[in-house]
Amino acid sequence: MKTKQIAVVPTALTVVCLLLAGKSHAQSANPSIPVGSLTAYPTTVQTGTKPTLTWNILHPSMVQDVAFVNPPGTLVATKAIYVSVQAVGTGISGCSGNPVPANTQSMTEARLSLNGSAYKQLFYGSQSDVDPSKYLYIKKLKAGDTVDFGGRFVASGAWSPFYTTRSSNLQVIALLDGQTIPTTLPLYQQSYLASYLRPYLGADSKVRIGSMSVLILMEFDRTNRTEKCFDYQDFVLLATFSTQHPNNGNGNNLDGVDSSNPGQGGGGPNGEVDPSGGVDDEIR
Repeated sequence: MKTKQIAVVPTALTVVCLLLAGKSHAQSANPSIPVGSLTAYPTTVQTGTKPTLTWNILHPSMVQDVAFVNPPGTLVATKAIYVSVQAVGTGISGCSGNPVPANTQSMTEARLSLNGSAYKQLFYGSQSDVDPSKYLYIKKLKAGDTVDFGGRFVASGAWSPFYTTRSSNLQVIALLDGQTIPTTLPLYQQSYLASYLRPYLGADSKVRIGSMSVLILMEFDRTNRTEKCFDYQDFVLLATFSTQHPNNGNGNNLDGVDSSNPGQGGGGPNGEVDPSGGVDDEIR
């Protein structure tokens, strides 16, 4: 009795295994490694025949695919894309010959300007008010839209100068993954590196963030870039681009409540800056 010999498709199976290895990364709309799928039809074939293979590969997205940074730190969208902003941390470094750990109780302020408009407050408070998991700002940008950042702190009961990403003095800068913070000494090796910034740096002092994110670094109390204390960690923000709305119900205010549900606060439509970010907008 003759039987039909069935051939296996080892190459196809190997590729499937490789693609499935990245399955956990496929949960994100912007994977950190290439992921994809492969199918063979028919799944079993006779010796000497070939199946039809169909595959799809999703490559990682990068900031450069949707926007660019106009030095020292203006974000410019090149297509319709969402941008969200979160606080990483804040603290003013003391400087009396040598740097000392940041004073995380200093009151600081971060502001944002869309398309050159007046700067609106994103954050006011100290490190104890920072929650990196909460969104301070979410906005769907159009191609050509610009986003600038600025900040200052309270010194001896008065505001320090207000520095922005439009300033040519490089007090506020924006860096992408793999770029180096331009300090006099490698920041990662310094004892005064703030704990909130350390997870965002590699041992080579290069920025380590997602491929769709931008790290915004601010220096408030020093203006001489050759000083050790000019360390770009007085206020740190993380801006992230995404093709989908990133609001998962935690809101886009400082207190993490969606500004589309104004309640007690004076919030605005979702996607706009909420000037009452420190007020609980929702009556629970």
